[in-house]
Amino acid sequence: MNDQHPLASVNGLSRRSVLKAGVATALSLAGGGALPVALSAAPAPTRPPAAGNTSADFGKAWAGENLRGGESFILPSMTPDFKGVDEERLRREVRHSIAQGFCSIQPLPLGVRAEQRRLMNNVVADEARGNILLVGQSEHCSHSLLYFNDRLGTQDEMYEQVASSIAQTDRAIVLYARPRDATRRLDPTGLPLDAFDRLADLDQVVAVKFTQLLRPAAAYAVARRLGDRLLLGVVDLELMLTLSLEYPMQWTGQWAVDSLQSPEKPWVGQFLALLSEGRHDEAYRLYWEFEPAATAFYELQAPSLSIGGHPWLHIKYLKWLTGGNGGLLADLNESEAAMPHLDREGRAKCRQALESVGIETVGRPDESFAVGNAAYDRGVRASDLPALPQYIA
Repeated sequence: MNDQHPLASVNGLSRRSVLKAGVATALSLAGGGALPVALSAAPAPTRPPAAGNTSADFGKAWAGENLRGGESFILPSMTPDFKGVDEERLRREVRHSIAQGFCSIQPLPLGVRAEQRRLMNNVVADEARGNILLVGQSEHCSHSLLYFNDRLGTQDEMYEQVASSIAQTDRAIVLYARPRDATRRLDPTGLPLDAFDRLADLDQVVAVKFTQLLRPAAAYAVARRLGDRLLLGVVDLELMLTLSLEYPMQWTGQWAVDSLQSPEKPWVGQFLALLSEGRHDEAYRLYWEFEPAATAFYELQAPSLSIGGHPWLHIKYLKWLTGGNGGLLADLNESEAAMPHLDREGRAKCRQALESVGIETVGRPDESFAVGNAAYDRGVRASDLPALPQYIA
């Protein structure tokens, strides 16, 4: 593979030329004209071999080959007393992610102690080995998401801090485009774009993840500066449609992708496969097929994200509805605004969002989610739990 971004051009046109043509193309797609290939012909998402996750050769060429499709995360699965990590339940969650066709997953050890975190990371890594790539900081991981320190005074300092961290690992690095108010004095986007631009020249830096709430103008600025060298891990799929007219799209970076698809309908992976092949009209049609589920998920997330939180239990419930193991999280001591409690109405909305686009949901009782399918099958019931954190029966 040459040194050029693996998908750096679209039909031989320059990035600027494609941008000028983009408005006309977008309007033609919106016109709803006939499509050359039926929706049923959308390719299935592919998963890289990920054998062992032990290679030290994690650079741009590796990313172009292996970071394709969706990247999600694994939330903790606790024992019924919330004092330990339930290994069987964790393995079921990893297998569910593999069934979704994702290229990679990240363990997110929310609310667990250090020894539980180590066990969780080891169990996830063991179940993932040879089947799916792992994101994080451990030796088992192929790539890591890297934040910048917004307390530093200059972009030169930010570059040096991140470059120093990169030099201490042999993993591939994904930059995180999450705007910070303190950084707006350096760049109106709230991102250290000059520092990112320099970091993008390093072969070990392979991608940039766009946060869900990144404004379109800021997203455009990131794509303009970095899109010729880095994979653009856009989370907002509607924004991805627009950016794909100028920049290659093949991967969406670490978010709850499995909250709006299922193993039987892995539409996000199919959507990305179409975009990566330049089949934009088919991708456009596929997006609108599942848009209600995507919009429902983004609307669920937005209020919490705007204040630095996440609807974590809703996310875990959505994963459970399509085959995940479920189970409550430990009490994260978050406010209701930062982490809304999962009540009966919330559960009904989650189920409706998936079923409205033809995604089949499990027929098990919600109590099976509360204790986790593996524990429920062993006879554990909600009354056996010492508490129901963040959950209203």
